[in-house]
Amino acid sequence: MKSYQFKADSVEEAIRLARRKLDAYEDELDIKIIEKGSKGFLGIFGTKESVIEVSLHDSHSERKLYEYLKGILGNFDEEVLSEVKLVGRTYRVKIEGEKISRLIGKHGKTVAALQHILNIYANRMAQIKVNVTVDVGDYRYERKKLVEEIAHRTAKSALSKKGKIVMEPMFSFERRLVHEVISQYHDLKSYSVGFEPYRKVVVEYSERKYRDDRRKSDPVRRRGYGDAGQHPSRQSA
Repeated sequence: MKSYQFKADSVEEAIRLARRKLDAYEDELDIKIIEKGSKGFLGIFGTKESVIEVSLHDSHSERKLYEYLKGILGNFDEEVLSEVKLVGRTYRVKIEGEKISRLIGKHGKTVAALQHILNIYANRMAQIKVNVTVDVGDYRYERKKLVEEIAHRTAKSALSKKGKIVMEPMFSFERRLVHEVISQYHDLKSYSVGFEPYRKVVVEYSERKYRDDRRKSDPVRRRGYGDAGQHPSRQSA
């Protein structure tokens, strides 16, 4: 966690300076006093400035992202409720309200664009790479079920044709769901091709994967020996 140092005539002034520079509330700061400071003799000789070291709590970035989101949602006619929570390195944004289908958009394009904008803003604030996921209503849950159904249908089609199927472009979290589903099929493999926002999943029939899995499960046999582990010349006819 990055820390900042501030100096002033007193600890209180140093804290006020930190709040102003970092645009933070006092309860969003972790404050460590390095030097209390001293006015010295007659306020002239031996004067020392107060020095504090400050780091920001997660609540600061959560509030900043929430305020940024609120500014965007202010252009939306309907009344909505939103919340932002940092879990690990992911900001989970939840938006609720009536008539919020416009925030989802056709095939989820609007919510994807919103998520992209919030990701850029969050990473400008952060010292490390972070992610933002946006869920409008229960869209992500419903979309998850639909993507899994599509993945299973695609898998069955690839198996029946013993060929390769290129799926429609998907968002990253949807591609991960497809890969998870395809991994359940022994004779199939999946991989992604292309560049965002047109990156696609390819589902391909592959007997080699099945043979490799079988080979790993077979007992190890000594080279040049029979099934019983005997030299061929000693085996019975």
